[in-house]
Amino acid sequence: MSGYSGALRRLDRDLGDLLEHHDQARDLREFERWHDDPVGFVRDVLGGVPWSRQEEIAEAIRSNPLVAVRSCNASGKDWIAAHLALWWVYARRGLVLLTGPTERQVREVCMGEVARAFHRAKDLPGELFQLALRLGQGEQAGILAFTSTEASRLTGFHAPRVFAVLTEAQGCQDFAWESVLACATGSEDRVLAVGNPLSPSGRFYQVSRPRSSWAAIQISAEEHPNLQEGRVVIPGGPTPEFAARIATEYGRGSGIYRARVQGEFPDQGDEGLFRRSWIESAAKRWEEWRYTFAEEVPVVGVDPARFGPDLTVAAIRRGPVVEELLAWSQSDLMETVEKLRELLERAGVTPGECWTGDTLPVSWGKGDRLFGPRPLARPLARGTVIVDEVGLGSGVLDRLKELGFHAFGFNGGSSSADSERFANLRAESYWMLARRLEAGEVALPPDEPLTDELLAVRWRPTPEGKIRIEAKDDLRGRLGRSPDRADAVAMALWESAAREVAPPLVW
Repeated sequence: MSGYSGALRRLDRDLGDLLEHHDQARDLREFERWHDDPVGFVRDVLGGVPWSRQEEIAEAIRSNPLVAVRSCNASGKDWIAAHLALWWVYARRGLVLLTGPTERQVREVCMGEVARAFHRAKDLPGELFQLALRLGQGEQAGILAFTSTEASRLTGFHAPRVFAVLTEAQGCQDFAWESVLACATGSEDRVLAVGNPLSPSGRFYQVSRPRSSWAAIQISAEEHPNLQEGRVVIPGGPTPEFAARIATEYGRGSGIYRARVQGEFPDQGDEGLFRRSWIESAAKRWEEWRYTFAEEVPVVGVDPARFGPDLTVAAIRRGPVVEELLAWSQSDLMETVEKLRELLERAGVTPGECWTGDTLPVSWGKGDRLFGPRPLARPLARGTVIVDEVGLGSGVLDRLKELGFHAFGFNGGSSSADSERFANLRAESYWMLARRLEAGEVALPPDEPLTDELLAVRWRPTPEGKIRIEAKDDLRGRLGRSPDRADAVAMALWESAAREVAPPLVW
């Protein structure tokens, strides 16, 4: 059996304890009068008193299929989400799917708000459990609550009217968003994402942007009644003392103040190495510079991958401009080399002898050394390829050298040129990229996955005071994928920086 009733039969053991059941309940048909009046339902039926921005959220859900709410701390976003869930069940006779990143958030916060409103109303029909609200048999209306880690269980829940709620949306992974959107496919369905704007990357950030198809609402503590009147108007809401404390500890211009008090995304994440404003400026320069440097000798950074979810990414750079990013997956070593060979020659990177002049060839890589004079055997190799030589990359690098390309390896875990300042070469390459972006010296193509990866990069000093970049596995765990694009770009731009700090050749 499909639909809400069948789902409940399968999930009865997971609903938790029965919290409340009203013996004297109103007829469901009585709630139809609030079909298009969520604010009236909250006030008249549930006895709630929403403030102006909560009313705005309710009206947005009435009229828009997709709504994203980024807010300060304690603005009452979960309160209004819970009240709207009950409005959807009773006034629209629909199914609510409620999900969040943690069991505490789903069970105690969101369903806790549902339980308090249900108890206050006294005459709402149905049975309220810890993780569900269900009406009588045969009704395709009610509430089902899951953590976002169980999002695969959301698939298959379909009803005539679905309202999906993502609470603490900034912590919900991509597959949870996809599962929720796959359930809300009808013309009358709605999706509400609410959260704190803690990081300027990820799905929550993307749907909150002005160019998104979502109706975006931003709530600042500075407009909350408690701060407007300088006293506690709404218990549990933000207070003037809270805003002042954040301003004192972190500064009014800090990312934490923007996120926690103003309800805006910070310009960079906590301990983030890159700022979105730098990356957006680099994308604008890309539009202006890409033709100016089109004749520069190309340099290509390659981060190879084999099978699995990771991508092989090649970043083509000309002068200060990363001209293009190309990515593919599911290729073995020989397939990767063949694709790279075609890509390199199309970009103008050609094989030949690795010469610095007409008579002296130079062997590139670890331990540069010069050979004696000899006649020019074949045309000079043009352009440079930098390959992450860890794992599969070592085979790719060796084969490219055999083919005559001017290629050398990059091992992020090896020592950097400035070993007193950087923990390893990976830290040096990323730090150089960040400083060049800050100075406006390089241009990057507009690429949202690349932006997300760069903004996710964090750094910390080691106990010895060296700069260290977050481990790649930790970054992959937070980002949900490997930062293949960012690695390729960092390598492509590191090559020019490395040449500037390299010792001169002695003839």
